Amino acid sequence: MSEQNSPNQLNNNLGGEKREENKAEEKKTEKKRIVSKKSKEKDDSYVLVMPEKVRSLSAKIANRIVEILREEPMISEKEIILKLIARDNEIKEYFTKTQDISYIRYIVWSLVKKKVILKAKILGDDKHVYFFLPEQIDSLKEKIIRAPKKSSE
Repeated sequence: MSEQNSPNQLNNNLGGEKREENKAEEKKTEKKRIVSKKSKEKDDSYVLVMPEKVRSLSAKIANRIVEILREEPMISEKEIILKLIARDNEIKEYFTKTQDISYIRYIVWSLVKKKVILKAKILGDDKHVYFFLPEQIDSLKEKIIRAPKKSSE
Protein backbone atom coordinates (compact mmCIF):
# COMPACT_ATOMS: atom_id res chain seq x y z
CA MET A 1 0.00 0.00 0.00
CA SER A 2 2.98 2.24 0.42
CA GLU A 3 3.55 2.27 -3.34
CA GLN A 4 0.02 3.44 -4.08
CA ASN A 5 -0.98 6.96 -3.12
CA SER A 6 -4.24 7.49 -1.40
CA PRO A 7 -6.54 10.26 -2.64
CA ASN A 8 -5.64 12.40 0.38
CA GLN A 9 -1.93 12.13 -0.40
CA LEU A 10 -2.55 13.11 -4.03
CA ASN A 11 -4.54 16.17 -2.94
CA ASN A 12 -1.79 17.14 -0.51
CA ASN A 13 0.85 16.81 -3.22
CA LEU A 14 -1.22 18.88 -5.67
CA GLY A 15 -1.97 21.46 -2.98
CA GLY A 16 1.74 21.78 -2.20
CA GLU A 17 2.56 22.29 -5.88
CA LYS A 18 -0.12 24.98 -6.18
CA ARG A 19 1.25 26.76 -3.13
CA GLU A 20 4.73 26.72 -4.62
CA GLU A 21 3.41 28.08 -7.93
CA ASN A 22 1.52 30.84 -6.11
CA LYS A 23 4.64 31.79 -4.16
CA ALA A 24 6.67 31.90 -7.37
CA GLU A 25 4.05 34.12 -9.03
CA GLU A 26 3.99 36.43 -6.00
CA LYS A 27 7.76 36.78 -6.15
CA LYS A 28 7.57 37.67 -9.85
CA THR A 29 4.90 40.31 -9.29
CA GLU A 30 6.87 41.70 -6.34
CA LYS A 31 9.97 42.01 -8.53
CA LYS A 32 7.90 43.78 -11.18
CA ARG A 33 6.62 46.23 -8.56
CA ILE A 34 10.14 46.96 -7.40
CA VAL A 35 11.39 47.47 -10.96
CA SER A 36 8.45 49.71 -11.87
CA LYS A 37 9.09 52.09 -8.97
CA LYS A 38 11.75 54.44 -10.26
CA SER A 39 14.01 56.08 -7.78
CA LYS A 40 13.82 59.83 -7.89
CA GLU A 41 16.96 61.67 -8.83
CA LYS A 42 18.09 64.01 -6.14
CA ASP A 43 18.72 67.59 -7.14
CA ASP A 44 22.01 67.96 -5.35
CA SER A 45 23.70 70.21 -7.89
CA TYR A 46 23.19 73.59 -9.45
CA VAL A 47 22.34 74.02 -13.12
CA LEU A 48 24.14 76.90 -14.78
CA VAL A 49 23.33 78.59 -18.07
CA MET A 50 26.71 79.06 -19.71
CA PRO A 51 26.62 78.41 -23.47
CA GLU A 52 30.23 79.56 -23.86
CA LYS A 53 31.46 76.69 -21.64
CA VAL A 54 29.67 73.78 -23.36
CA ARG A 55 31.07 71.78 -26.24
CA SER A 56 28.17 69.83 -27.71
CA LEU A 57 25.64 71.39 -30.05
CA SER A 58 22.66 70.09 -28.08
CA ALA A 59 23.95 71.66 -24.86
CA LYS A 60 24.64 74.92 -26.65
CA ILE A 61 21.11 74.95 -28.09
CA ALA A 62 19.57 74.21 -24.66
CA ASN A 63 21.58 77.00 -23.02
CA ARG A 64 20.63 79.49 -25.72
CA ILE A 65 16.94 78.56 -25.41
CA VAL A 66 17.01 79.39 -21.70
CA GLU A 67 18.83 82.67 -22.44
CA ILE A 68 16.19 83.64 -25.01
CA LEU A 69 13.34 82.81 -22.62
CA ARG A 70 14.94 84.90 -19.88
CA GLU A 71 14.93 87.92 -22.15
CA GLU A 72 11.47 87.38 -23.57
CA PRO A 73 8.93 85.10 -21.83
CA MET A 74 5.88 83.67 -23.60
CA ILE A 75 7.55 83.09 -26.93
CA SER A 76 6.52 80.54 -29.56
CA GLU A 77 8.61 77.66 -30.85
CA LYS A 78 9.05 79.31 -34.25
CA GLU A 79 10.37 82.51 -32.67
CA ILE A 80 12.76 80.51 -30.46
CA ILE A 81 14.19 78.73 -33.50
CA LEU A 82 14.58 81.96 -35.47
CA LYS A 83 16.35 83.67 -32.57
CA LEU A 84 18.61 80.65 -32.06
CA ILE A 85 19.71 80.70 -35.69
CA ALA A 86 20.29 84.45 -35.61
CA ARG A 87 22.14 84.44 -32.28
CA ASP A 88 24.69 81.62 -32.50
CA ASN A 89 27.08 80.98 -35.42
CA GLU A 90 27.44 77.26 -34.70
CA ILE A 91 23.67 76.75 -34.73
CA LYS A 92 23.46 78.86 -37.90
CA GLU A 93 26.10 76.67 -39.58
CA TYR A 94 24.21 73.53 -38.55
CA PHE A 95 20.98 74.91 -40.01
CA THR A 96 22.60 75.98 -43.31
CA LYS A 97 24.16 72.53 -43.73
CA THR A 98 21.08 70.47 -42.89
CA GLN A 99 18.14 72.84 -43.55
CA ASP A 100 16.41 70.89 -40.78
CA ILE A 101 14.92 72.18 -37.53
CA SER A 102 13.71 68.85 -36.15
CA TYR A 103 16.81 68.51 -33.95
CA ILE A 104 16.21 71.94 -32.45
CA ARG A 105 12.52 71.11 -31.90
CA TYR A 106 13.54 67.85 -30.22
CA ILE A 107 15.75 69.76 -27.77
CA VAL A 108 12.97 72.27 -27.03
CA TRP A 109 10.50 69.50 -26.22
CA SER A 110 13.04 67.54 -24.17
CA LEU A 111 13.51 70.67 -22.04
CA VAL A 112 9.74 70.79 -21.59
CA LYS A 113 9.70 67.12 -20.59
CA LYS A 114 12.46 67.73 -18.02
CA LYS A 115 10.48 70.78 -16.80
CA VAL A 116 13.40 73.13 -17.41
CA ILE A 117 10.99 75.24 -19.44
CA LEU A 118 7.20 75.26 -19.25
CA LYS A 119 4.60 75.38 -22.01
CA ALA A 120 1.32 77.27 -22.12
CA LYS A 121 -1.58 77.79 -24.49
CA ILE A 122 -3.62 80.92 -24.77
CA LEU A 123 -7.38 80.54 -24.37
CA GLY A 124 -9.00 80.25 -27.78
CA ASP A 125 -5.68 79.63 -29.59
CA ASP A 126 -5.25 75.86 -29.56
CA LYS A 127 -2.82 75.91 -32.47
CA HIS A 128 0.14 77.69 -30.89
CA VAL A 129 2.20 76.73 -27.85
CA TYR A 130 4.20 79.31 -25.94
CA PHE A 131 7.14 78.70 -23.63
CA PHE A 132 8.41 80.34 -20.46
CA LEU A 133 10.72 79.59 -17.54
CA PRO A 134 9.45 78.26 -14.19
CA GLU A 135 10.74 81.36 -12.35
CA GLN A 136 8.55 83.54 -14.59
CA ILE A 137 5.35 81.86 -13.43
CA ASP A 138 4.86 84.44 -10.64
CA SER A 139 4.58 87.26 -13.17
CA LEU A 140 1.98 85.26 -15.13
CA LYS A 141 -0.06 84.03 -12.14
CA GLU A 142 -2.93 86.50 -12.60
CA LYS A 143 -3.38 85.38 -16.21
CA ILE A 144 -3.48 81.63 -15.50
CA ILE A 145 -6.97 80.18 -15.29
CA ARG A 146 -6.14 76.46 -15.25
CA ALA A 147 -2.89 74.83 -14.24
CA PRO A 148 -1.89 71.25 -15.07
CA LYS A 149 -2.72 68.59 -12.51
CA LYS A 150 0.14 67.58 -10.25
CA SER A 151 0.92 63.89 -10.55
CA SER A 152 0.96 61.87 -7.36
CA GLU A 153 4.56 60.80 -7.02
